[in-house]
Amino acid sequence: MKKITGYKNFGLLVGLVGLLIIAAIITPSMYSPSSLISMLRNNAIFGMLAVGEMFVLITGGIDISIGSILSLAGVVSAMQMSKHMELPTVVWVAVGLGVGLICGLVNGILIGKLKIVPMIATLGTMYIFRGMSFLVSGGEWLFPHQFTESFINCAAGKTFGLYNVIWFEVIVLVLAGVFMNVFTVGRRIFAIGTNVESAHVAGINDGNIKLVAYGICGALAGLCGMLYTANYAMCSYTMGEGYEMTAIAICILGGVAITGGRATIDGVIIGNLMMSVITYFISLLPGLSVWQDAIQGAIIIVAVLINVSMIKAADKRLLKERGALI
Repeated sequence: MKKITGYKNFGLLVGLVGLLIIAAIITPSMYSPSSLISMLRNNAIFGMLAVGEMFVLITGGIDISIGSILSLAGVVSAMQMSKHMELPTVVWVAVGLGVGLICGLVNGILIGKLKIVPMIATLGTMYIFRGMSFLVSGGEWLFPHQFTESFINCAAGKTFGLYNVIWFEVIVLVLAGVFMNVFTVGRRIFAIGTNVESAHVAGINDGNIKLVAYGICGALAGLCGMLYTANYAMCSYTMGEGYEMTAIAICILGGVAITGGRATIDGVIIGNLMMSVITYFISLLPGLSVWQDAIQGAIIIVAVLINVSMIKAADKRLLKERGALI
């Protein structure tokens, strides 16, 4: 029992279980296998976006341009696919990743090298990338008959009973967990988020590490753009509007510190599941569906307050432990 309650994200698990029980009592229909799979499918994109945002938040920064990166990468990959249908789908996966990576590196240069405040830098690029998405698409939409079957199946097809977009999310989560805990660069991202001065003393170049973090964030947003167009068999420059807020909310719900230096991949998984249950639950209740944005905003505020209070409590415990040792 001590091991269970001592689990870092035990409180998040309790919150998730509580949500599941409430949803089961009010709307038991949401627990049918088809409904659960549909819920996971519709929120897989948000889960991958949240992973990318997590790396940025760990550094003490923020990226509010990921929705626009998703749009630009999705438009470029889908528009080019409609003109070159003979090419394999793996090409368009690479295109989505590539476009997103370039956008992320632009953010990384502005923030890590030119030292522009993250909120200001990504606010500017958010509008730039969205404008580029409109220019590339010419304001036109793509519809299902303009997509190849293999392109659609890349996300909307099924493997072992689950949609492929869900498998993409699983792969991203596993790779992110390995990167954070095994590779030196992953640990250095935590180092600059915890204490940038100490990181400098240790010889860590925070500019280069931020470039990596924003590059990863952009690449994942680009991948999500390509998968979004395939999953829903549609493409428009308006894709991804407001998605950055949902991704940030998932991170905060998952215990990612908004001040940087604290995050766990399992916490983000729990946060994504909590947000998935909340949004799906709201959509099943007609009286609440019109309040979805307001409810999500309230969740973000409450999650931030809880997040800050938990960080302060952890810091106080650490100070007490250090005092006891002295």
